[in-house]
Amino acid sequence: MVLQMTKEERRKHKKRDRGIVDFMMVMNHFFHSLREWILEMDDPRNQSYIRYTQADLGYMAILKNVCGQHSMREMEENFNKETCIDTLRILSGHQTLEEMPHYDTLNYYLERLSPECLSELRRKMVTSLIRGKQFNRNRLLGKYWRVILDGTGLFCFKEKHCENCLCTERRTDDGKKEKLYYHKVLEAKIVLGDSIVISLGTEFIENEKEDVEKQDCETNAAKRLMERIKKDYPRLPICIQGDALYATEPMMKLCREKYHWAYIFTQKDTRQKLLDEGFEWIKSGGVKKVSVLCEEKGTGCYANHVEEVAGKKENMNVFEYEYEKKDKKGKKYRVGFRWISSLELTEKNLEEMIKAARGRWKIENEGFNNQKNGIYRIEHLNSRNSNAMKNHYLLTQISDILMQLYLSWNPYIKKLKQTVKNTSSGLLESFRGLTVTAEDVSYIYRYTTVYLE
Repeated sequence: MVLQMTKEERRKHKKRDRGIVDFMMVMNHFFHSLREWILEMDDPRNQSYIRYTQADLGYMAILKNVCGQHSMREMEENFNKETCIDTLRILSGHQTLEEMPHYDTLNYYLERLSPECLSELRRKMVTSLIRGKQFNRNRLLGKYWRVILDGTGLFCFKEKHCENCLCTERRTDDGKKEKLYYHKVLEAKIVLGDSIVISLGTEFIENEKEDVEKQDCETNAAKRLMERIKKDYPRLPICIQGDALYATEPMMKLCREKYHWAYIFTQKDTRQKLLDEGFEWIKSGGVKKVSVLCEEKGTGCYANHVEEVAGKKENMNVFEYEYEKKDKKGKKYRVGFRWISSLELTEKNLEEMIKAARGRWKIENEGFNNQKNGIYRIEHLNSRNSNAMKNHYLLTQISDILMQLYLSWNPYIKKLKQTVKNTSSGLLESFRGLTVTAEDVSYIYRYTTVYLE
């Protein structure tokens, strides 16, 4: 029986949580060179006329995101306090900072900053985490870093927004055709732990120019993104994960031959009919089923080199998982999944492979869903400028890395079972109301050891 925490115990735990000070400590622990990395970016502004450093603007944007400020105007209203200026001064190292930057100043900067600068900043952060070896125990089969691919929509307009807009048609309620212009993004997220799934790479799905014969799509964006990941992390052992869209022979060949990556893709008979027929034929001859797997205590089975049976050159390993579930009326039904992989399957690694394959949903549930409906609201248009839109999105991904590390470390949040939204509100409250003392600064910057589950 789980004992409920008393009100007095909750108050004690909340008092121990130092909010923005703890957040700064975690940020400094994992990325003690973050300020220098931000300042090293190519500044697009005329240096003769600037009042704020890149660190001022970068940290303000990060604080906007982690404090749950959905709009630029909301940020300016809530950050307009002396305590906020003092904290930003400590973070940026700009000792003569007199006031918070106006949101127009931030947008002016982001309109001109190359998105490649923020991509490089994120690469440095991710590389630092990987080299720290703190997350090595979460690698698949003790070797592979799982990288999950998935796309989502960002913005939608009834009128053409820019020359890079994608375009589609839909029918209105009265039967008329209506054009919609929109922007999409493809994200690659690396799984560092059960609760830490962070951005590794981003590819914006957009047309190169107006009136193109064939619009950009997720598949083409995936090819560009995979090439960039290989360039940024040339020696990283990767297992690519994706839905049935990626379960094609060209994509598998690309992973295996060009990049030397493993893969796990969702299998559907509509994508690989011969493969599906081959696996069913093998099953009919009898395959060993492994029971009591995962938390549902379901049943799994597998077969290696299935495409050899189907008579194709590309051979793949197939595995599936089934478990029993009840509907609202208590009626039982079966739920099943099937995947294909380049990794050899055994009875010993089957459960780990199933858990990894099902973990693809993390990018949707813990990634895009949280970012759209949680504290970040990535679908909110902070700027109509195309370049600034990209930079706002990339800054959200950088902020999310910091927030996930903070949530995973903070023991008081775990004990209180606090939501991300409540945690974000607490950070905002402490950022606005807490005066960061010299003792706090000493606590932030002294050597600290952070243990993550």
